[in-house]
Amino acid sequence: MENEITGIYPIIFDDMTVGEIAITREGLFWTFAAKCEMRDEIVRLSVFGDGEEGYLGVMEPDGDMLKLTKKLSRTALNSFPKTISHGGRQGKSEYIGTDKEQESSENPANAEDDCSSPPAYEYDGSNVNDIPPDDNKPPSADCELPQIELGELIWRPCPCPCSLFTGIEEKKVCSYITGAFSAQEGNRLLLAVPENVALELPISNAIHFIDKIKFSDSIYLICAIDQGKSVSEL
Repeated sequence: MENEITGIYPIIFDDMTVGEIAITREGLFWTFAAKCEMRDEIVRLSVFGDGEEGYLGVMEPDGDMLKLTKKLSRTALNSFPKTISHGGRQGKSEYIGTDKEQESSENPANAEDDCSSPPAYEYDGSNVNDIPPDDNKPPSADCELPQIELGELIWRPCPCPCSLFTGIEEKKVCSYITGAFSAQEGNRLLLAVPENVALELPISNAIHFIDKIKFSDSIYLICAIDQGKSVSEL
């Protein structure tokens, strides 16, 4: 697999190349180091290839750039494309070149009229940043998971916990969270994070876990969110 996905690939937004993703092999893991120009929007980055998508996470501001570094195991890569053509917004391939290349292969007579594919790159290892501890792939926002009714609250899968917060530090910490659930309680939200995931989060005062709950024999830590901020008591 490493021979097929290692290298540097363009990041495509709105049919324009705005950055790059460098993929390297480190022992039993693959490191994805992405950087692109600053955007006003929250960028949830995926890689694409062979009509498939692999979600990486939320890009974070770093100076005048957005960056994301993700370390994934072979198991985490099982659902990723076997070959990668480019990166882009989650759920949006946005890469016209792939379709044109397919048309060229099916119609050789028209190949000269089509745009050429992006040039190949050779990776020199200069773009690898510090590696986050989590190597699990977050579930897709379109993933259909069962809701849980407990007491007066209905808990639903929350594939993108960072969208519940307004602060950059909270979004940064939440980009590590997988397998979370959320529930509405009055005017605020409750976020339930698997205990084993919560205990591995980077140390920060931005997120406060103030209670516990049990779903299907698994312990979850509870964070209360009011107006996009984590509160310190229920």
